[in-house]
Amino acid sequence: MPDNEKFTSFTRCLDVIRSMAGDRAQTVEEIAKTLGTSTRNVYYLLKAMKDYGFSIRRYHGLYTLEARSPFFLDIAQAVNFTQEQATYLFGLLCSVKENSPTVDALKRKLHYYYHVNDPVTTRFSRKDYRNLSLLQRAVKHQLIVILHDYASSNSQTMSDRVVEPYNFLGDDSDVYAYEIKSHKNKTFKISRIGSVEVLPDNWFNTDQHRKVFTDLFMFSSDSPCHVRLRFDLVAYNLMQEEYPASYNLITPDGDKHWIFEADLANYIGIGRFILGLYDHIEVIDDDGLRQYLRGKIEEMGALLEVRKGEGFRSPEVRSPEVQSLQ
Repeated sequence: MPDNEKFTSFTRCLDVIRSMAGDRAQTVEEIAKTLGTSTRNVYYLLKAMKDYGFSIRRYHGLYTLEARSPFFLDIAQAVNFTQEQATYLFGLLCSVKENSPTVDALKRKLHYYYHVNDPVTTRFSRKDYRNLSLLQRAVKHQLIVILHDYASSNSQTMSDRVVEPYNFLGDDSDVYAYEIKSHKNKTFKISRIGSVEVLPDNWFNTDQHRKVFTDLFMFSSDSPCHVRLRFDLVAYNLMQEEYPASYNLITPDGDKHWIFEADLANYIGIGRFILGLYDHIEVIDDDGLRQYLRGKIEEMGALLEVRKGEGFRSPEVRSPEVQSLQ
């Protein structure tokens, strides 16, 4: 291939990366148009990109690049803010009281690329940042670690855990790892880790690792459920305002309604949203979701009757979903 053709091919690949890393996801046909080739060659390119360190996300035939792709992270370490710098800047932006589109845009960008969420983040200790950094290195190089003095809320004990960390959940506040002693995959909160020791030993239980799915409500599960809803304008606006990541999950359904279709870790997040907007949302698919909502409505009705007769008090018996969050 002549040098000028190689250069053109290279620049088109860069155009594909830029378009997939932007605000709008791409179809195979759109990628092929940018690349100037057939759709068949697009799949070869996507595989090559994945092998080279790009994390590619697919939603209903639309492709986008994860901001936390190893390729981007390697570049970010050289040219972007450190995590401490990003959270400090986020804290300063949160202290600005006037409404400013520029401030809001900067906060969204820091949240998206650095996973900082609120002013509380700026009070995280150096210990947590150091532990997170060590765990990220262990995941990248597939190394075993010791979580020293891990404080478990279930057993009410502090102990050392030897694990193979392989995934981060939510806003990187939790790490999902295979515990060698118990032979189980578990979620460990980074804030409860005393210190992290990275061992020189590589993983040897990779076949036991389970893929964990994290939904837009930041819940995680290895067996997601699929839901399909119809929104009116009120529900559509609130979903996009509260959860910007839902942009690619919503499609028009006529002039005044929209279809929301997504895989979710559980019904907790979407259930809260539906119950708050019950007269603006129609459940199209998923009998499990309907059953969950009926159960919650019955619980609320029973709780209101108890409070009516005895006055307000916190319920002593909580649902399994709430217990699992404590």
